[in-house]
Amino acid sequence: MPLRKTASLWERLAAADPGLMRLVSAMRAVLGAAVSLTVLAALGQPDTSLLAGGFTAMVTSLAVSELHPRNQLITLALGAPLSLAALAGGAVLRPYPVVAGSVFLLLIHVAVHVRRYGPRGQGAGVFAFMAFFLAQFTGARAVQVPQLGAAVLVAFCAVVAVGHCLGHMTSSRVLARLRRSFDGRLRDVLRDTAAVLTAGPDAGALRPSMQRRLDRLHAAVLLIGDFLGERAVDGAADGPLLGYLARVEVAAQRLAVLVFRAARTPVAAGDLAEADGRHRLAARITILRHQLASGTPPTSGRRTREREIPPAASASLRDCLQGLDELAALLRGTAIPPTGASCACRCRKAGFQERGRGTTRQALQVTTACALSILGGHLVSPEHWYWAVMATWVVFVNTESTGEVLLQSVRRLAGTVLGAAFGYGLATLAAPYGPLLLVLLLACMFGMFYTPADAYWAVTFFITGMLSMLLALLDTFSADVLLVRVQQTALGVSCGVLAAVVVAPLTVRRAREEELAHVLLILRRLLDATTPGPGTGGTTSLIRAAHDFDRAVESFRRACLPVVHPLNPRRGRRDRARHLLEVLDAAAYHARSLAAVAGRLPPGGDAAYATRVTAAAGRAQERVTHLIRLTGRRPGAACLPARPEVAGALSLLSGERRMRRGRVSPRRRLLVHLHRLDLTLATLTRALDPPQPAAAQVQSRDAYRGTCQPSHHG
Repeated sequence: MPLRKTASLWERLAAADPGLMRLVSAMRAVLGAAVSLTVLAALGQPDTSLLAGGFTAMVTSLAVSELHPRNQLITLALGAPLSLAALAGGAVLRPYPVVAGSVFLLLIHVAVHVRRYGPRGQGAGVFAFMAFFLAQFTGARAVQVPQLGAAVLVAFCAVVAVGHCLGHMTSSRVLARLRRSFDGRLRDVLRDTAAVLTAGPDAGALRPSMQRRLDRLHAAVLLIGDFLGERAVDGAADGPLLGYLARVEVAAQRLAVLVFRAARTPVAAGDLAEADGRHRLAARITILRHQLASGTPPTSGRRTREREIPPAASASLRDCLQGLDELAALLRGTAIPPTGASCACRCRKAGFQERGRGTTRQALQVTTACALSILGGHLVSPEHWYWAVMATWVVFVNTESTGEVLLQSVRRLAGTVLGAAFGYGLATLAAPYGPLLLVLLLACMFGMFYTPADAYWAVTFFITGMLSMLLALLDTFSADVLLVRVQQTALGVSCGVLAAVVVAPLTVRRAREEELAHVLLILRRLLDATTPGPGTGGTTSLIRAAHDFDRAVESFRRACLPVVHPLNPRRGRRDRARHLLEVLDAAAYHARSLAAVAGRLPPGGDAAYATRVTAAAGRAQERVTHLIRLTGRRPGAACLPARPEVAGALSLLSGERRMRRGRVSPRRRLLVHLHRLDLTLATLTRALDPPQPAAAQVQSRDAYRGTCQPSHHG
């Protein structure tokens, strides 16, 4: 029993943290810091060297963001000389504040500019910035450079030993962890799907939970695609694996859509057949989930399953059975079906290029903001001015628009204030006990890296708590120091917001328009891949285009974060942005379905079918072209629609009309998804270019539901 509970807890942990990436990063930082401190203490090094070693071990987890172990080692190898050079420069120039500040600004400008080269460029910038910051924080002098350099090298060696030697990280192990995370999230989706069938009138209350489960499953697929794109050494195996996972994801999402569509119709009081059928289908889904958990392949036997659903059950319930059959058939396959050429995803590089298009602009913003922080920081506290520069630096990490910088600044300041109160209380209680302070410091370091990135205020909370423990260990802890920390943070984030507003500003609206135009361009490429005939060698390009489209939608979602934040007072604008996101999510589902169905098309050409596909894709391309023209258009206040009802992509998809009863051929299903993608684009057009203020809300939703099925598709 204890072993079973431990295994269940581990599975939940793997599902919550895909591939255990956050856990590995946190353990690498904590163990690397612990080993560094142990080695340096055994060598009798002073406190400054201990601080440099522990700080550098922590920075490695900040700077290394690649997924593949080989790429992580390359970034670490690049970071060691950069850290040594920046540390030496900061120590030598520290007696000359003007020169040191000028060189620091030049380093910051270059560090931000190299983010355009992807995660390795971003990591190199972090190593250089943090090493120069370390020289200012420790008050290093030129004579201490050899000693501090040795501590930095010890930290790098400790991190490599802990993360890549003792842990024996290999590509296959990382991929296996990612696959287990995918399986765990798939089981969560099946659990909620079964719960919806038996929830009765309360099924609608489970929709947000189901939407979160599907989003987490989709995030796991994207992460695996990123990893395969980094690996890029075994394309013959990676391509089929990515296609297989995409088909399983689509099948699971389709089953959820069908179940919610069936649950929309309440069971009549005397309809025992329908109620019995729902409970039996929920039992079948539960059995499939348990088979996945135990590693047992799903059993076959279609006739038995058919008899489990009463003949008098509704057509929508039989659609659910068909969706379950398709998912079980995919999971039952022991071998991943070959698709020929590699389709290793390039999404990770593309994602960094999308977010790095404005690196020159942002480099100017960060340099200007840091210059203001240096000047203001010296006025607030000449001894701790570097904290203001640090706050300015971090508010521009993974942000683009002015709204994103403002949101990051608020989170940074809130986390610092809460962390200062927490750290003061904890450090005051634990001050007499040095070992306890060290344990609490490492615990805060673990929390800093294990906390999800979207909870940045909590990350800052742990950072400030860790700083409090460190100051207590160095016997420099006081309430005044923490107050200076809060003041410098407030100054730094204010300088960052000011620079984002004044220096080449990128508004939230403009950022959203650019990202939306990029989404539509990727969708046009996907439709281009559909046109030649997916059954004649276009599967690979369709899968790649679908993943690129998913990544583009995620970039658009990040650009919308300031608008869709719950604290945004402009509720109408917030709900319109959420409506755009749910429509794009529905379009992404149909795009993924196109790629998944394309892999099941029978071989051989059919001229009539190819003509119909070309015509359907052409209609969708015309809408995409029109939408691209609309992205830069700003309707006046009189043209804005009423605030739309935001229900989520799952609600939109379950509101579509069902296909004709019976099993639908892959060719016919591809045409249906093309048609529904076209209708989704029509809904997007109405959202961007509302015809009438009074009718916009009705047309935005009712037209989507009422025309989702063409007449020739039943």
